[in-house]
Amino acid sequence: SYAFVQPQHIHPRTLTSSLCMSSTITHQIHQATLANKDDIIDRPTAQQLVTNILCPPNEEQSRTNAGTEAFGQDTHAKVITKDDPRNEYTYGEFPFDSFDLLVDLAAGYLDETTTQEEAGGKRKKMIDVGSGSGRLAFYAGLTRSDWDVTGIEIGHQLHSLAVGSLQRGISEDLFRPIDDKNTSGEEAKISFYNGNVLPGIDPYFQNTLCDNETVQSILSEANLIFAYSTVFETDSLQSFNPELGAMVLSSKWSQTLASTCQNGVVAVTTDRILNPDHGWKLLDRMDVDNPSVWGSVGYISVLQK
Repeated sequence: SYAFVQPQHIHPRTLTSSLCMSSTITHQIHQATLANKDDIIDRPTAQQLVTNILCPPNEEQSRTNAGTEAFGQDTHAKVITKDDPRNEYTYGEFPFDSFDLLVDLAAGYLDETTTQEEAGGKRKKMIDVGSGSGRLAFYAGLTRSDWDVTGIEIGHQLHSLAVGSLQRGISEDLFRPIDDKNTSGEEAKISFYNGNVLPGIDPYFQNTLCDNETVQSILSEANLIFAYSTVFETDSLQSFNPELGAMVLSSKWSQTLASTCQNGVVAVTTDRILNPDHGWKLLDRMDVDNPSVWGSVGYISVLQK
C-alpha cells in the first residue's frame, strides 16, 4: 500500500531544475537522510525524482563512460569480448519496477526468516553491491523509509557521480547531510562507499577511498543484498547448474559474501545464482522486465551457514 502523498518540500520546479549541476563537489558528503522523515514518497514520484533530478537523462552518457573506467584506453583500441573480466565493472541501469518486484519478494522472505527477537526493532539494512551512480540506492532510500540503504561501488568515477547526485539532492531539499555527530540513529540513512566488496587488491581499482575492512564490516550487517549481477563472472568449474536451471556466480562472489555476511541474509541477484555449495539456498525466482538485455531472471537466495 503506497498511497500518493506529495511531500511538502518537493515543488514542481524540482522535477526539471538543476539537471546540469556538476557532480564535482569540494566536500564529498557520502551519507544523508530524507530532509523530512515524515514525508511519504510514493514510488512513481520517487522514480521521477531519481530520473529527473538525481540521475537525469542528460547525464546518461557520463554514467556510461564512467562504467568503462576499468578498460582504460582499450575501449578505443579494440573490440571488447564478452568474456573480458572487466565487463563486471561496466554500467547498466536496471528498471525501477523490476527492482521493486524483486526486492519486495525478497523482503517477504526476510520477514519469514527473521524472528521478532532478531529484529529487535532495529532498522533493516539493504546493500546495493556495485551501486554505480547510486540510482537504485537513491530510489530504495526514497521509497523504503524503514531501511538504511548503502551503495558500495568500486569504480572511482561512478562513485563520484553518486556523491555528486547526493549533494544535488541536498541542494534540492530532498536530503540533509548527516554524520555520527548530528544523527539520532533513528533516521533512515542513504550512504555511498567507494570500496571493494571482494577481499584482496583489485587489479583495476587498487586505491579505493574505503578500505576493505570497512566494506566487510558494512556487509556483515546487511539484512538484504541486491546485486545487478547480469554480467558478473560465472563459476569456472560449473558455470551452469542444470538442477536449478541457472548460471552460477563465480566463487569469488558466492564464497566471499557467504563468509562475510550474517546467517539469514537474503540476497537478490540477476541472471546468476549464488552457489549453493557455499551455503546459499535458492528460495525463489522471477522473470522481470529488463530492456537492455531482453529480460532478466531475478533469484532470491538466503544464506544458511
